[in-house]
Amino acid sequence: MMESNLINWTLDNIGSRQRNGLTPPRDMRETIAQIKALPPLPGSALRILNLIADPSADARKLADIIELDPLLTAQITRWASSALYGYRGQITTVHDAINRVLGFDFVLDLALGLAVLAPLKSPKEGQIGTRMFWTHALASTRLMGQLAAAMPAAARPEPQALFLAGLMHNIGFPLLGHRFPEEFSYLSGLINANPSLAIFNLETFAFGLNHAEIGAWLMNVWSMPRMITDIVYHHHNPCYRGENYQLNLLTFYSDCLLGRLGIGDAANQVCPEDVPELLGLDETVCLEILDSQNDELVKILATAEQLTD
Repeated sequence: MMESNLINWTLDNIGSRQRNGLTPPRDMRETIAQIKALPPLPGSALRILNLIADPSADARKLADIIELDPLLTAQITRWASSALYGYRGQITTVHDAINRVLGFDFVLDLALGLAVLAPLKSPKEGQIGTRMFWTHALASTRLMGQLAAAMPAAARPEPQALFLAGLMHNIGFPLLGHRFPEEFSYLSGLINANPSLAIFNLETFAFGLNHAEIGAWLMNVWSMPRMITDIVYHHHNPCYRGENYQLNLLTFYSDCLLGRLGIGDAANQVCPEDVPELLGLDETVCLEILDSQNDELVKILATAEQLTD
């Protein structure tokens, strides 16, 4: 059924594509193999990675690193000032953001995620644009934390791992838009023309690979922590049972739930019935947690808009 729908879309649109001078996508694997360089890992991200390994790391050292980067400083202070966190005072410094609102561990992870994403310039609009990326990332970080709290304590992932997984698992989409703008546009057209089909299947059909593979490729090039690379690569595979598999399964399940709200790339993704049980979760409780996300959705959308200005 998927292939039939895609073939019909191609036949319907091939004339307009030719008139616009567009061609079908290149072989993505061949294109990737020919790339000589990617955007370098930003200096801020490298310094934060070094700080993570520093046993004497503290809020002052973290604030000093962030404040070397004006854009990162602005993002952190705006994040702390957003309605999502309900702080009514004025946040004017990174130190205030750490000590008054967000906390050291949260800002450490957030700053790493923001620094890593900074060099990727991708279109804002659409189901795979940066506005939806941030909407999904924000919703994921909150939902995954709530789901984890309902899991048995022994199986519960670390809070830092939860946040980074929620924030960065779809990094392949902004990389696609940044490095492969023609393919990004082509995929956006496929998504708009086939709203009942899973985005993951559409991109695999169109390109022979997907955003999970593209994102993991970048994580490997940047020598990011293994945990992040694992989740980026496997987050659409509920059968994965390697290292960090429970975090990966939780990421997968969170995406499926958010897809029910029209958030993210898993709106038409099938979730195996045994996934909640494998995580030690009660599905009824999970759906109640998901319902509570509706109350936060307006705030999430407003924060995502701020981050893509």
